[in-house]
Amino acid sequence: MTFEPAKHDHLVEPVLDPNSRPTPKLARDRQSDAHRVKMVRADDGGALRTFNGGLAHENGWYTSRKARRVLHWQGAAQYDFLTRAEVEFPVVRLASESVRFEFARYGTKQIYTPDVELVTADGTVTLIEIKRDDRDLADPEYRAKLTTVREICDEHGIRFKIVFRHQLWDSLTHRRNVALFCSRRFVTILPEHIERVDAHAKQVGTDATFGNTSQAIAPRCPRAGEAVLQALTVARRIEVDLTCPLLDTTPVTIH
Repeated sequence: MTFEPAKHDHLVEPVLDPNSRPTPKLARDRQSDAHRVKMVRADDGGALRTFNGGLAHENGWYTSRKARRVLHWQGAAQYDFLTRAEVEFPVVRLASESVRFEFARYGTKQIYTPDVELVTADGTVTLIEIKRDDRDLADPEYRAKLTTVREICDEHGIRFKIVFRHQLWDSLTHRRNVALFCSRRFVTILPEHIERVDAHAKQVGTDATFGNTSQAIAPRCPRAGEAVLQALTVARRIEVDLTCPLLDTTPVTIH
């Protein structure tokens, strides 16, 4: 399976270089360990690890429209990633701390839980490990564990990526737009809003603009129309490139 990101997506492939010359500890013993893999999920599909404060770094809850549940996060970078994923058009569903890998490496049990799980419309699953920077990967044993996890994911048709904090945002404009659209994710979308969007698409085509689509949604109150449009972006009915300044002339795609 493959993950098709938006054109402005900067989520990189794992930084673990498969072409580098690893020490023996970085090589996976396929003969002895290849079939000793267990993937664990919670019965309710929620988080295996939950955070309620009491840690040395930021942590908390994130209420997601796409996940339809509360997501748990630790560290500002994970919170920012969840915020961005909530408005990324390719992402249909997301979860945090949702799957645990248990496997043997050189006879020693290893446990690993990725930070975020993304699912796209075609069913592609991508597991994300979020790091502040490459210093978080300095420990060779930890790098070896991630290398093994990546190989396990490859064998099961799952994509695995490592994302650094500096890769989350293209610009301050991008970050502000994501925060704005995400703040509108629970705005009520009425049936008449959908009817007006569909009628607008029939009139102008699926390629429209932010201003005229907002006007079509709420003719008497364009600001209300903007809020509904932003909620429709999270609901994946309207697609907007949030890396660009948000103007009335900003292109949008109606789905």
